[in-house]
Amino acid sequence: MSGQPKKKLHSSDYFGEARDFWWNLDFLQLMGQRWQVENVNTVLDVGCGQGHWGQVLSQILPVHTTLVGIDQEPKWVEEAERRAQDLGLDKRFSYEQGNADALPSPDCQFDLVTCQTVLIHMADPVKVLGEMMRVLKPGGLLVVAEPNNLAGVLMFSSLSTEGSIEQICQDVECHATCERGKISLGEGNSSLGDLVPGYFAKLGLQNIQTYISDKASPLFPPYSSKEQQVSKQLYLDWFERGRWSRAESLRYFLAGGGTEQGFEAYWVQMLRKNKSVEQSLLKEEFYTSGGAVMYLVSGRKSNKS
Repeated sequence: MSGQPKKKLHSSDYFGEARDFWWNLDFLQLMGQRWQVENVNTVLDVGCGQGHWGQVLSQILPVHTTLVGIDQEPKWVEEAERRAQDLGLDKRFSYEQGNADALPSPDCQFDLVTCQTVLIHMADPVKVLGEMMRVLKPGGLLVVAEPNNLAGVLMFSSLSTEGSIEQICQDVECHATCERGKISLGEGNSSLGDLVPGYFAKLGLQNIQTYISDKASPLFPPYSSKEQQVSKQLYLDWFERGRWSRAESLRYFLAGGGTEQGFEAYWVQMLRKNKSVEQSLLKEEFYTSGGAVMYLVSGRKSNKS
């Protein structure tokens, strides 16, 4: 319909090279030991997107393990297949279209069922987890990687650390209002990671474990590493096209209880801040440790299921 914001494909802003730097391999190897992945033969990657998460996990899974990736977007299924072929995984990894809340798989099919930053987009994440449990074998492992994105607002940089307490509080309030708006509109909870262990417990999973990824994404001049070059370009791309459109941001803000007047003040401040960061990056003066809060939560399905 004319005048409506153009809908982006799921996680489209986060695909590409940046996603390849989300995890430290030695941390995942440690998690593999904790999860005893040597016993994993079959994997389902729910909401797989372009396949990044499952393909990263391939580095810690047994060489004979097979994986099926499910995503609702045909474009991502096609891209995941291409990436798997480039990585030499196409004989063991396959992808198909499907919805997370109605998985096209029979009961008790997989040793490991997993997802990365998928539940934050779901109106009913517990229903999705229930579906993931359904296709998990008795004694099988459920693993999800989900963030608290609001925490990132309080990660300082060389520019934001100079802001007033009032500005910092306003930034947190505005982001929290937009997150509440997304929840009320049934479009997901961007900081749902905090709640996942409780969901696991309600669903009857056993041996629930919760860890935080040790990965940070520091930026500091002269941005010489491949990862820093990719991160810098991601920032610049966001500033050019916007992570959320103005219309989309206003919709979330109002749904979260904000006012149009309050949004205008927030929007002006955000554009000003983004412009300052952009100029600082281009001058090679911007720096930050690039911290984030990404949880890895795991649990076992009862052998009696």
